[in-house]
Amino acid sequence: MDDLDGDVYVAPRYLAGSIPTGDVGLQPPLDAGWQLTDDELGNVYLQAPDQRVRIGYLPEDDDDALWKIAAYQHQFARPQWAAAFSSDAPTELVAAFTTALVHSYQQNDDSFLRGGIGQYSDPQPVLAPLADADWAVTNERWPQEMTAPDGLAGAWHQRGSLDPDAELTSNATRWGLWGGPPRVGWYAVFSTHTPTAFITTTATALVDPEPVLRWSGALSLMTRAHAQITPVRPPAPTPRDLARIYQRKPPALHTVSVPRWSTTSTPSARLPGPARPAALRTHREFMCPFTQSSSSPKRSPTGWMARWWGTAST
Repeated sequence: MDDLDGDVYVAPRYLAGSIPTGDVGLQPPLDAGWQLTDDELGNVYLQAPDQRVRIGYLPEDDDDALWKIAAYQHQFARPQWAAAFSSDAPTELVAAFTTALVHSYQQNDDSFLRGGIGQYSDPQPVLAPLADADWAVTNERWPQEMTAPDGLAGAWHQRGSLDPDAELTSNATRWGLWGGPPRVGWYAVFSTHTPTAFITTTATALVDPEPVLRWSGALSLMTRAHAQITPVRPPAPTPRDLARIYQRKPPALHTVSVPRWSTTSTPSARLPGPARPAALRTHREFMCPFTQSSSSPKRSPTGWMARWWGTAST
C-alpha cells in the first residue's frame, strides 16, 4: 500500500481532476531522453532532440492551459499542430497523449507531423472509443458533439474552415474534449493537423473504466460532488504479519489448578489498587476543517500559446 500514489479510487476518470505534479505526463519524453529545462517560476519545458516537438508543463503560466504541446516541420517554423490541456484535465489523458507522441516521433518517419483529417471528414472513426462506451451523438451539425451517459463529459469536432492562427492561440480548434459541470470543468483542445491517432488514444484513456488513484485531501469539490470515490483497502495480512501480531500479544494470566471436588481454596490474590487518576486536560483539542475550492480561478484561454512560441493571434 505504501507504493500507491493515493488513498482513494475515483471513477469515472473524467471527473477525477489532475494530480499535483506533472510526472506522469512528463515521464514518456523523459524516458526517451528529451531535454528538460525549467524557469525560475517552476514551469517545465521538454523538447525533442531535433527541437521539432515541444512540451510545456506550465503551472505558473498566465492562463488555465497547464499543458501545451506543439510539433514543427523544423525548429524555426510555426507550429504544424498544437494541443493543450487545462489545469484540471485528468493527468492520465496527458500521459496517453505524450506516450503516443513520443512513440510516433521515435519512428523517424515524420508521422508525428501527419495524420490530421480534412475539414469535412467524418470524425466518428476518430472518436470511436466514445461510441463504444455508449456515448451519444448529441449534435450532428456544426460542431458535431458526443456526450457521456451522465452528461458530465463530451467531445466535439468542428467542421468547415477555421482560422489557423486562432487554432494555435485559442480554444477555437478542430477537436476538443471536456469534462465536469459548467464553469468548473476541464478541457483539452487539438488543432486541425494534430494526428488523429493521438486524439483517439486520448479518447480511449478518457473512457477507460478503470478507476484512478487520487489523494482524498486534494479532491476538488466538483469531484466530491459527482464522482464515485472508494477508499483504498489495506492489503490482507500475510502469515508473517499474523505471526508478528501474535508475538506482540501479552502473556496469558497464570492460573492455579484445583481438584474438581476439593474443598481447598486457592490463596487469595492481592487485588489491584485503585488506578492513578489521569491527568486533567489543560486544553481542548480542535481539528481545523479542511477547506478547498472547487478549482483554481479560471483565466481566459485566449492566447494560450501566443507567448510560448511567439505566434500572435489574429
